[in-house]
Amino acid sequence: MAEESFLDREHEHAWRAVLKGHALLVARLDTDLRQNAGISLIDYDVLVQLSEAPDRRLPMADLARAVVYSRSGLTRLVDSLERRSLVTRERSSSDRRSWYAVLTDDGLTTLEAAWPVHAAGVRDHFAVHATAEQARALAAVFGAVIADLAPDQPELRHYHP
Repeated sequence: MAEESFLDREHEHAWRAVLKGHALLVARLDTDLRQNAGISLIDYDVLVQLSEAPDRRLPMADLARAVVYSRSGLTRLVDSLERRSLVTRERSSSDRRSWYAVLTDDGLTTLEAAWPVHAAGVRDHFAVHATAEQARALAAVFGAVIADLAPDQPELRHYHP
């Protein structure tokens, strides 16, 4: 590796910590949800997005943007959720080419059962390591990253409770 770096030491260290920490945290949260709630972390995110949407429904394209997933990947994911009766798909009445993903009552029940598992994992493996001030700083840093990389998607800067 060249002596000269494009990042100063502190930023390089922080970036590597973000990459490794994120990968480990996501894997752990996913494992916890799979073992204790029967859904994956991405399943959980989709169910959360739909639960917070008006009438528990979102156009598929909007849902893909909200979970930062490709449209084709989301289609496969929604197929799986639909087979498990957690979501349904409805054709748009105004644009026959568009489809909505709709959270079912079973999907809401599954989400409600998964919430304590997810919250405990986030608390035990993330929140315990950050003060309120550090959490605000992380939110500000990643909020700025989101604004820079997805300026046309202000909905990504809405952090769900």
